[in-house]
Amino acid sequence: MQDVQSENEESLRDKLLYFIYNELLPFERENEIDSEKEIPMEHIQWVRKRSKELGFYGISLPKELGGQLLNLKGLCVLKEELTKSGAVLWGHILGEIGGPLRIGKMLKVFSPEQREKYVMPVINAEAGCCFALSEPEAGSDAKAIQTTAVRDGDDYILQGKKHFISAAPYADWAIVIAKEIVEEGGERVTAFIVEKKLQGKSGFELGEIQVPISGERSTAELIFNHCRVPSSNILGEPGKGLLLGLSRINENRASWGATYLGVAQRLLNLSIEHAKHRVQFGRPIGEFQAIQHMLAEMATEIYAARSMLYDVIEKIDNGEDVKGASSMVKVFSSEVANRVADKAVQIFGGQGLMKGHPVEKMYRDVRMFRILTGTSEIQKNTIAKELLKK
Repeated sequence: MQDVQSENEESLRDKLLYFIYNELLPFERENEIDSEKEIPMEHIQWVRKRSKELGFYGISLPKELGGQLLNLKGLCVLKEELTKSGAVLWGHILGEIGGPLRIGKMLKVFSPEQREKYVMPVINAEAGCCFALSEPEAGSDAKAIQTTAVRDGDDYILQGKKHFISAAPYADWAIVIAKEIVEEGGERVTAFIVEKKLQGKSGFELGEIQVPISGERSTAELIFNHCRVPSSNILGEPGKGLLLGLSRINENRASWGATYLGVAQRLLNLSIEHAKHRVQFGRPIGEFQAIQHMLAEMATEIYAARSMLYDVIEKIDNGEDVKGASSMVKVFSSEVANRVADKAVQIFGGQGLMKGHPVEKMYRDVRMFRILTGTSEIQKNTIAKELLKK
């Protein structure tokens, strides 16, 4: 891997696997960590710190910031292994949930003072952050945001609410996209760095923990109730707030495909093992053609989605335009994960329907994939627009 001087892709993968199966999963079992229950902050802090010590936390960052400048292909290989393992804390290893990966593509936008005060604590696994764009009336239509920012001397007053904000429960500060009200009734979209409200200090309030179908408690509302923010906390240029999200959207959509495929591969692996050992009518169910066909279809679709993923990832690493292709990866890999999960439940039969069974849990997980990070329908809109432009 050309971007990693000290370790190649294979050795990084081996090092990660050793950590997952010899430290992370035993830690989760010992502390009875359940993805559908509140995870104590001390456990989040442990995994952040340990990952930082091992060099995984923010591994794609520049070397001067403690990373290894790992390219997107290498990052996706590691993400696949993490999600394939079934680890509850997988999203904290590389810093994806509230960590450095959340802000890595926006590093150049932060001022030197902002970088020192806000970015470095996140990189050093001492703080968490989140990106707040979605609102009750502004999901796919990002331009419809209603959270306002009004100038008041050297400060801005933010008023409004964000929801479905990933990593919000673990965030010490947030990048908030707001509608800035300017002179003569005009408006523009501006990004602000907003700290979490502490005693005697203005900031965002953590609203309702929004528990989705998967049961995780890592998403919440952010409430801005006459929230005072200094003008020095504007991120980037005023009026350029939406561009911050768009600057990372293609890479984000494509790389999520690695997450979806990791889950799909785990479902296939579990299904294969079950088919080998589950005996019905005097023989393993894997000997029945109906089961064989489902396994073959699952494996074929995963292979096709993985081939698409790494083809697009290579283009991104080479600086090519992949707007339509990244949406193809997102829509296809998320749909494949859903079809694989459906077949896995069928192969496991009654067991796969039982609450607490890993297949039942993943079946709920993958249903979200077709909605998160842009719905399948939004991805198809993007693909069609790119085709019609040519």
